Amino acid sequence: MGLNNVAWGVTLLPLLGALTSFLAETQRRAVQICIFFSGAALLASAITLGIWLTHPWNAAFENVIAFFGFNPSEGGVFPTRLEPFLGIHVDALSAAFAFALCFIVLAVQSYALTSLRGDAGYRRFAWTSSVLTFTALGIVFSPNLFQTLLMWMSASVALYFMTLHWWQREDAGATARRIAVALRISEVALFLGLVFLFVKTAVYVTTLPAPNGQDITDPFAWSSIVKSVPAILSGTVQGAGLKTVAVLGAVLIFATFVRAAQTPFHVWFGQAVTAPVPVIAAVVSTGGFVGVYVLVRLAPIVRLAPHAFTALAIAAALSALLIALVCIAQRDVLRITTLTAVAQLALGLVAIAGGGVAQGAFIGFTTLLFATLGVLCAGNLVRVYRTRNLHEIGAAWRRMRTTSIGLWVWALGVGGLGLQSYYTLAATFADGTQNAVPYGTLSRTVIALITIVASLALAFAVFRMVGQVCHGVPERRRGFQLERVQEVEPELRRWTSLLTVGAVLAVLVGLPGIAAAGSGKSRLPALSFVHFMHILPLQTGFDPTALVIVLLVLLAGAAGALILYRPSQAAERARAARLFPALTRVLSHDLYLDRLVQR
Repeated sequence: MGLNNVAWGVTLLPLLGALTSFLAETQRRAVQICIFFSGAALLASAITLGIWLTHPWNAAFENVIAFFGFNPSEGGVFPTRLEPFLGIHVDALSAAFAFALCFIVLAVQSYALTSLRGDAGYRRFAWTSSVLTFTALGIVFSPNLFQTLLMWMSASVALYFMTLHWWQREDAGATARRIAVALRISEVALFLGLVFLFVKTAVYVTTLPAPNGQDITDPFAWSSIVKSVPAILSGTVQGAGLKTVAVLGAVLIFATFVRAAQTPFHVWFGQAVTAPVPVIAAVVSTGGFVGVYVLVRLAPIVRLAPHAFTALAIAAALSALLIALVCIAQRDVLRITTLTAVAQLALGLVAIAGGGVAQGAFIGFTTLLFATLGVLCAGNLVRVYRTRNLHEIGAAWRRMRTTSIGLWVWALGVGGLGLQSYYTLAATFADGTQNAVPYGTLSRTVIALITIVASLALAFAVFRMVGQVCHGVPERRRGFQLERVQEVEPELRRWTSLLTVGAVLAVLVGLPGIAAAGSGKSRLPALSFVHFMHILPLQTGFDPTALVIVLLVLLAGAAGALILYRPSQAAERARAARLFPALTRVLSHDLYLDRLVQR
């Protein structure tokens, strides 16, 4: 298992690239340096993933070092010695996410090499995106909650500087500050959860045997937390009980909910669309998935909090529905692709809450690829058509074939074929029986219905956009000639195509029901992502009912959007909008949340 130490390189190489970029004489050379180190990190992550594909049943590998030590005085605030650790925790989950993350960052930085050429913030994007990658990988390979919090806060700083790309503009600073405030809320919640956990369980954790090479058991380690919470419920931990677990679960769920940019906190995603396309892609891909990923790590303990996952499932399902409805009323193509990522993350939270932890992890995994693909394809359209207005873009299928194919793959994936809706419904139908309080009949029915309607609205939104962009007729505007539209530069097409292929492959490895075959040295590893994540609990089997519902929803959403948004239906759409003017206005203004946070 010594090869798993390669994960140190995966994590640190992007940071080394960011530091080295300051030595470059030109901005373009700085970007190329960051791309080189991101490519090296991708190669190292491929080695780590290869180890787990060929040895899928190995125990998780950890390598940690003490960050600092603190011995409190008797009767102080801290109940026992505080010695947090930093390091790596390598398993199938972290290996898969690290590879996807490195691939996406390499694609975005390579895309920026061409799209941001001549921009004053060329170098700034290079080093901030590399630092953001370092923090995201630090969370992915985190062995404990302390390192997760440290990297969580560092990522917020990187996101702040990244969204300040056009710092010369007066509104850029205000936008970055609003994003920082939203992220700070999640940081405070996670910090309170960490302190509360230490105060309640640190003494008990000292009675557990220390791992090899350590003189003390880390109270923040995932393994320690998994042992501490059941001990609290059994009455073994003095001064802690059911209320302790309930408070801890609520705080940690809230932190991940905010970080996953769920309503009403999705405004920090929406605010990012004022930045350049590579910045939007980096924020969408590496910013929101962290909330889902950390909840996957915390799921074995949070599920023990009474009613916690039921509340999370209802809130996340409603968030997905509201975001999908907002997408239908939007005209900005970049905002639509950004908000659909929020809706996908919401479905991931619903799946986790229903007991499908591996399924929720898969949704977070595919969201990384589909969100980036959607943003970069929308960026190609904006670059060529010189507008973000959906109604001013059209007939791209004949003139921008590579981008159009990417958009169709994105729409099919987000609309249902990406398996996000399937796994969410399958987990919901499984009833959450492994949670502290399983779903009741009413709760399960409500969550399933909201999820189905949200999936239908989401499919309608994405096919509405793709139908208009690829096959619609753009509105006339002064100075624009449709006949002169042509595909973007080959460098941009190349990475768009690679992301398209990556998104398709991600869906293929997520197909349910494909288990490992053979035994011993001739054993073939499981192709299915869910089977590969065998270390995660609460998995559900193949559900044909959920699959049929998802396919029907996909067909209904696609047919409805492509029929209602034909050019010949413009008058009917206008009449329908006039029937519900207040609703149309609220949805088109993103529930007025943007206006609220600007005050």
